[in-house]
Amino acid sequence: MAEVFAERGLVSSDETEELVRRSYDYLDAAVEKGLSPKMSYRGIAAGVMLKVVRDLGLQVSEMDIARGAGFDKRSMAANADAIAALLKDSST
Repeated sequence: MAEVFAERGLVSSDETEELVRRSYDYLDAAVEKGLSPKMSYRGIAAGVMLKVVRDLGLQVSEMDIARGAGFDKRSMAANADAIAALLKDSST
C-alpha cells in the first residue's frame, strides 16, 4: 500500500520507507497478541496502515487506505469495528 500512496503522490520516498518499516513492526505486534478471526487479511493490512499513517501524521485519507487495500467504502465500513480494535491493541 505504501508504494500505491507514493505512486499517487500522497507520500514521499522517505515516508514510504517509514510506512513499510512501521507496518511490519505493528503487524508483528498484532500477530503476537493474536489477530481477530473476524477480520480479513485486507482488513488487517488496512488497519495497520491506518495506524502507521496516523502515528506519522501523514495526510492520507481513510478512503485512500481502503482503496490501497482493495476495499470500497462499504466493505471498509463493514470492517470498522475490527480495525478500531486493532488500533486500540497496537497503541498499548
